[in-house]
Amino acid sequence: MSPHAPSAAGRSIAGCPAAAMTRRGWMAGAAAAGLGALCPSSAVLAAPRPLPSVRDVPRRWRIGYAESMPYGNYAATLAAILGELERMGWTGALTGMPYRPGQTDTAALWSWLAAHAGSPVLDFVADAHTTNLTAEGAAALTERLRDGRGIDLMIVMGTVAGVALATDAHRVPVLAFSSTNPIAAGIVASETDTGRDHVWAHLDPRRFQRQLAIFHKTFRFRRLGIAYDDSPTGRAIASLPDIEAMAERIGFELVRRHVRAPIDHLDQYRYEVDLTAAWEALSREAEAVYITYGRWPLDRFTTLARPFLKQRIPTFSQLGPEEVERGALMSIARADMAGIGHFGAATLARVMAGEPLRHLPQVYFDTPSIAWNAATAAAIGYRIPFPALLAADSLHGVL
Repeated sequence: MSPHAPSAAGRSIAGCPAAAMTRRGWMAGAAAAGLGALCPSSAVLAAPRPLPSVRDVPRRWRIGYAESMPYGNYAATLAAILGELERMGWTGALTGMPYRPGQTDTAALWSWLAAHAGSPVLDFVADAHTTNLTAEGAAALTERLRDGRGIDLMIVMGTVAGVALATDAHRVPVLAFSSTNPIAAGIVASETDTGRDHVWAHLDPRRFQRQLAIFHKTFRFRRLGIAYDDSPTGRAIASLPDIEAMAERIGFELVRRHVRAPIDHLDQYRYEVDLTAAWEALSREAEAVYITYGRWPLDRFTTLARPFLKQRIPTFSQLGPEEVERGALMSIARADMAGIGHFGAATLARVMAGEPLRHLPQVYFDTPSIAWNAATAAAIGYRIPFPALLAADSLHGVL
């Protein structure tokens, strides 16, 4: 497939009246062949009971936080949960909380919470914040949890941190958010049973299948390039089972390159050299590339992704608009954080009110947003259909 001409999907969309085209309508048109079957049923999503109130909590809870690395989605998810807890009356006023959309830092936010949250039932423990969680750091944190040293519940962000702390080595409740595929990673056992009494994870089990359905409907590629770390954790972070399932379902070939994740910051240069070689190869061998989660800093993405521009290869960022802003052609992400904020805060409330964690609802998804990079589209010779532009939530145009 050449990106020079609009795809079959683009041509069919262009025939619709622009005034009637909404974001949801474009999404349906772009992925009509599979999205309905990829969405969980309402029975899976329904909450079983009314939310408890703060008066239902018999004791104070000391809360800790751990994340795989600094990342904007982690900070945004945490801020959304906190905002909903404030609205529910589970914290005092959070006016002045040091969070701005797009920031990656959670350490200053956590320090502020420890000093100012004013909750009747929550203590945000000042020395219980961990970022860039390493194997050594995870071992030390697990030891602290096992010994019961001042932490009653952990909020965890990211697959690496979730895998490290979803263990039987301690019994402290762990609520894991922003993991790529918690089931494939072994954080939880299934959508309806976490597998452990003290572990829970937010699931959107069809998220990446929806992404690939839309990407394929737009470009009709026959050979899709992917690069990932070929280890159990690396395959889970890339959500490889979802990619393989969609390749079989739709009927396209996967062109694979393996890039070992960096061990630490000293290994970052080797990682980026290997990644560059892998992306150079994919730019020559694939018709489109699905850029899976990686360990590059966002400010390096534009430079690293230049082979795809040079070879005029359409790209879809698994991560989201952050990489579209920096040169990926398109992505789909959460339209806003309010929904996941409510879902996470509700789960915290249920746990602290004494509801068993193991069978609490884990599945939540909301209407995705659409992001395009117009400059990237021009560089690869692809004309974004006008109704798709109207339906986009974010449009970027500077590389």
